[in-house]
Formats: sequence, structure tokens, C-alpha cells
Amino acid sequence: MDEQYWNHPGVNHSTLKAFSKGAARVKHQMENGTAETEAMRLGTLAHLCVLEPHLVPKHVAVAPEVSKRTKVGKEKWKEFESDNADKMVFTKDQYDTAVRMSESVHNHPVVKELFQGSWVAETECYWKDDLWGIDCKCKADAIVEKTIMVDLKTTIDATPAAFGRQIFNYFYHTQAAWYSSGAARCGYPITDFFFVAVEKTAPFEVCVFKMSRESLDLGRKTVLEWLGQFYNRSKNDYWISYDKPVEVLPPAWLLKENH
Repeated sequence: MDEQYWNHPGVNHSTLKAFSKGAARVKHQMENGTAETEAMRLGTLAHLCVLEPHLVPKHVAVAPEVSKRTKVGKEKWKEFESDNADKMVFTKDQYDTAVRMSESVHNHPVVKELFQGSWVAETECYWKDDLWGIDCKCKADAIVEKTIMVDLKTTIDATPAAFGRQIFNYFYHTQAAWYSSGAARCGYPITDFFFVAVEKTAPFEVCVFKMSRESLDLGRKTVLEWLGQFYNRSKNDYWISYDKPVEVLPPAWLLKENH
């Protein structure tokens, strides 16, 4: 479904973000990719339902509820697999969950306001980094009127406090910086970046988060550091994460207890 994008040699945000856990993880991800989890699969389905519902029949199949222990069930399942070999397969419960998430997103007043103008989904952007000449890429969920970027996130907790922490714990702020900067290089002068967080369980609450200028600036600073590491480590083919002894200091709480 994203063959052209994934085959492009440019570095993406997911690869750079691996620096947060060590350079060796970056090399591993470049060579092996990222293993797809069930949560990621549900996220992909939710993205299709929200942003490109017309593509759902082409790419998604709902598994029949049959018993694979019976002869009839085995035959029906074999026929289903043959007819849907190139599609992503989900259970009826998974599909129904994604549809309800989509309905919740589309019915949210802030989301409705955001998408009042003309917009395009799944916009691929490719560019060269100015400092090191690194090929870069990103794929934006939605760009509205060429100046507003919207990214959909599925989550367990969309409350302002919980998801607000996730934005920085999961490096969504660096993603926002990477995507908006990359889009600007491709003719989309992004002025505002929004995350639409939707919960994965009923009642499928939705909350919209607008990234502040300070958050984006912090993200750009971190991304620049990661790009510099990527350039130097790629040039020297050196991916050892921790090449110096780490001094162990007692935690503050322990020092306090012993004084």
C-alpha cells in the first residue's frame, strides 16, 4: 500500500527517533525495519477509515466467523484467504472498533472545523537536508489548505494530561517538527500542526492538540541533533551506542535517607 514510500532511500522520523534508545537501534531498524504489532495494525485500519474510507474495500477484508475445526469452516476460510490474499485481514470486532473511532473523529466539532477547507491525505514529501545532504522523507496524514497539518493518533487515553505527556514521551513533538519542516521544503508552508487523539475503546473520546511554537522549536533542536549523529555515524559506520563507562551516582532519594 505504501510501496513507493518505503522503497525510497530517504531517512524518516521513525528511524531518527530510534536514536533516543541508542545508535545501534537505528542501524538495526534500517536493516530490519520495524516489526508490526496489533496496535500498529489497528492504527493503520483507523487511519484508512478516517482519512481514506474509499480505499477500505480495496485494502481491508473482514474475516468470516467460521470454525476452522470443521470441514465446512476450513473450506470457507481457505476460500476467504484465496480471495483476499493481498488485503489486510481483521476480525469483525477490530473493524467495528475502527469504524466507531472514525465516526467519533468525524463528529468532533474541532475536527469538523479543521477540515472545512480543501485537504489531501497521505501526502508524501521528499527532500535533502541542507546541512549534510541527507535524503529525507515523511508522509503526512492530512494537509489542509497547504498550511495546516493534521496527524491522527490512536491511544488508550486521550485526556489532555495523559496524551499531553505522551507527546513528549513518545517524541511526537519531534515528529511534528520533522513533518512540518519537510512539508515546507515541498511547497507546503505549514503554520499550524495538530494531533487528533482518539481512544481505542468506547466511548472513543477525541481530543485535539495544537503544537505550540516552543514545542516545535524543541522538536527541531532534537531532530537536528539526531541528523548530525546519523550523518557522522553513517559516514564512519560506527553504531556502538555506549562507548564510554557510565558513572553510577546514588539517587537523590537515597542520599536524603542517609543524611
